[in-house]
Amino acid sequence: AYKQETTNFMGWDILPYIALRGGATYGNLNYSFNDTKESVSQNMYQMRAALGLTMYETARFEIEGSFFTKGKERKDFGALENVEISNENIELMANAYMNLGHYRYIRPFAGIGAGAAFINTKGDIISEDNTRLSAMATLGLAMPFGCYSVDVAARYNYIDVQSGLHNFSGDIGIRYMKL
Repeated sequence: AYKQETTNFMGWDILPYIALRGGATYGNLNYSFNDTKESVSQNMYQMRAALGLTMYETARFEIEGSFFTKGKERKDFGALENVEISNENIELMANAYMNLGHYRYIRPFAGIGAGAAFINTKGDIISEDNTRLSAMATLGLAMPFGCYSVDVAARYNYIDVQSGLHNFSGDIGIRYMKL
């Protein structure tokens, strides 16, 4: 069996890694205008890049940047009909993951994260740039082999903009653990 060489730092057995992930996102922006609240649904693609540390093959901590494609939809707001709303966002998150069990080949994990989202909402009636709090929850499977790991994950991400932006994502990624 292949064993990663870890570094002992202040008594912690750590292993640095870099990760790239990509997938699809269903976004739901609750937007209020003209005394009317609408749910704007958007399908987007996302790319994530992260730098992190694995500790004792049980927990991981990382800093992650997430980049989303533009999502847009048309909605009616009272007397205003067929109004276009588009949304773009970039996120910077601090994430923590915990392996669930001590499995060798397929490792289930759960994670949480918090950070900042940089949101640009545009359309026929609006143009706003916001920096807001973002929170994330993840469930996934890691499949380690050698100095790589393939990760498959489902994510829920909440961004505190308007009446809430809810992103539901599925992604696949690879971690390289020999830096």
